[in-house]
Amino acid sequence: MGTFQLILFIIFAVLTIVGYRKNNRNLMLLGAIVVAFAFIGLDFMMGVDHSLSAY
Repeated sequence: MGTFQLILFIIFAVLTIVGYRKNNRNLMLLGAIVVAFAFIGLDFMMGVDHSLSAY
């Protein structure tokens, strides 16, 4: 999972830099969504999966 988070963080950095240079807000927004999914979404999905498999 750590490798996947690192890859998503690199994608965030690239999208944010490219979006800033091209003055494209949508790319920067996509980068923010990617980093939010990387650090919050994955843990949330794993927790839901763990709780559902307990029953």
